[in-house]
Amino acid sequence: MKRFIFLILSLIFIVALHPENKGFSRWSFAPEYGYNKLDGDLNSVNLQLVPSSLQQISYGANLEYGITPVWGLSLDYYFMPLTGKNNLNSININTNLYTSDLNATINLTRLLFPQTKSRIYLNGSLGLGYAYYTFNKTSLTKGIDLKNGQAYSIPITVSLEYNLSKTLAFGTKVQYRAFNKDDLEGVTSMNFKGNSNDFVGTGTLFLRYKFNSVKKDHLRNVKNDVYSPDNGLLQSKLNEEKISKLDKEISKLEEIVTYQNRLLDSMSVYIASIGSTLNGVGVQNVSDPELNTTFNTSFDSNKGSQNNRNTSKLKESIEDIPSVYFDFNKTDLDDKALVAISKIAKKLKSDPNLYVEVRGYCDMLDTENQNNQLSQRRSDRVKAELVNYWKIPYNHIITNGKVNVAESQLKSRPNRRCDIFFVKL
Repeated sequence: MKRFIFLILSLIFIVALHPENKGFSRWSFAPEYGYNKLDGDLNSVNLQLVPSSLQQISYGANLEYGITPVWGLSLDYYFMPLTGKNNLNSININTNLYTSDLNATINLTRLLFPQTKSRIYLNGSLGLGYAYYTFNKTSLTKGIDLKNGQAYSIPITVSLEYNLSKTLAFGTKVQYRAFNKDDLEGVTSMNFKGNSNDFVGTGTLFLRYKFNSVKKDHLRNVKNDVYSPDNGLLQSKLNEEKISKLDKEISKLEEIVTYQNRLLDSMSVYIASIGSTLNGVGVQNVSDPELNTTFNTSFDSNKGSQNNRNTSKLKESIEDIPSVYFDFNKTDLDDKALVAISKIAKKLKSDPNLYVEVRGYCDMLDTENQNNQLSQRRSDRVKAELVNYWKIPYNHIITNGKVNVAESQLKSRPNRRCDIFFVKL
């Protein structure tokens, strides 16, 4: 019993030290309790199929490590008290058998039906083990009485298991264990010539606990299509991370492409407008000696007498460099606003000495403070578009929030605009 307790504690210690696989939990532990029956030399001369041994209580435990949902390895330990009687020699047999085995396990149900959702599994195992046994006989016999012995064993097991939950399973197991010795009875006089080695049959009930099966899927619970080897699983996770990063990059590229499409649309409209004969309000170029208007102000080309110049000198018209208009209480740029900004950018790019002032306006419906902030944000928004996407130098653009359009207190789109004023330094 002391050895049994020591081995159980050792197995628990090994499980505690062994790290779980990152993909699945694999360890399980099952204490067992049942009966055994010795198949030895108790009635060999009578050639009975079943010897007259007595059933005795056996107990043990099994620690299993799953390699795949089908295959695994297990280590078990059992205490089997063997008793019986040889009627020919009137010998009562009492043997305490301690055995430990390393087994290859197979889930037969999962092997035959890989995608089954059944909770009932038929399992099998084949192993190789070591046995140590001691004797306590109640009668004298001829030959040499043995005190203890050692042997190799080959256990074959079949079990039927029902999964109660992700963590627990209940089952029954039948074992048939062959030994390479013929002296489990403890006396040499019973080693009959030509008789086979000893065997022990065992039937037990067990309760299996699957470690860490709450946080991770245990291999005993998953279908084959869910399982993948560790390296493949880790590679899959790495691929998922790469895909996630690529998705983010693609999202950024989509935003850039969307914006570039908008620019192309704007350029198309601008190119289509080149060559048109236009009239209206122009802009001042202070480097032009023929222009006498005030610095940074617009002028009306139809009022030639006021500006004292010839309208044929005008290079641009209001349609060429229009104002940038906004929706009510908004700073968003629509398609028409982008077209206007593309024309402003073209003019600035055509002359590196050209500077621009962007004056923002809004309706008079809100308070002065609100309108002051809104008009400034509108002019800043136009500047941001010119700097960030058209790569106009930051210091070539001045923004100025002019608050309200004084001549109108109505909610009107023409009041919600940014006017553009050029100057050449």
